[in-house]
Amino acid sequence: MRHIKVYGIIAALLLAAYSLYAAPTDGTKIPYKGKYATGYQNNIIFKHDLAGNYGNVKSDQHYYTLSYGVFDWLTLDGKIGFGNVREKGGDHPKVMHNYGFAGGYGFRLRVLDDDKNKVRVVTGFQHTSTHPASRNLNGDKREAIYEDWQVSLTASKDIGRISAFAGTKLSYGNLIQRTNEIDRKNRPPAYYAGLVLGCDIKLTKNTHVSVESHFIDETSLSSGIYYMF
Repeated sequence: MRHIKVYGIIAALLLAAYSLYAAPTDGTKIPYKGKYATGYQNNIIFKHDLAGNYGNVKSDQHYYTLSYGVFDWLTLDGKIGFGNVREKGGDHPKVMHNYGFAGGYGFRLRVLDDDKNKVRVVTGFQHTSTHPASRNLNGDKREAIYEDWQVSLTASKDIGRISAFAGTKLSYGNLIQRTNEIDRKNRPPAYYAGLVLGCDIKLTKNTHVSVESHFIDETSLSSGIYYMF
């Protein structure tokens, strides 16, 4: 019955994600029931194309992360920190928004945990939101919010101290623009799916570093160091 519920949730996520961009998937190392994982994460978005003639977005985000194993197969994720946003190209002018609040939440489901063959499969949902500082440009007050919604499926293989992982994601990256506090516009992404490649490297029994890259829907790189207890 538990597996039926898990696969039902996975199917629902994938269907819902059709209209859904790319936060980090956080890989396949998730805490078991009653355990925690905490650490620092940096997410750099080098380029994310927007639909139509609205150019692209860049962003640099820094987070404190905390994950908790509700069950052996379910982990809740949260993060809080700060980030910036740069709008460039297209019909609107280049605008650099300085650092402001950033945060996110989500969950991951352990689909497969094959200890004998050192193979894991994890699916999950992630949402992050960056609220950089407003900017005055040519007499106009310009505000921006950058939202990422995503579902992902990743698989990993342990090779010594390294866990290499790859996967896919369906995503929606929405740039919200507002001028002079009245003209609010949504700028949807040009692409809605992408690929994930990365690896976790074990430093000690409870500590690992992670590097994760994303392609197609965006070009980005996420890295971090984490401690499990």
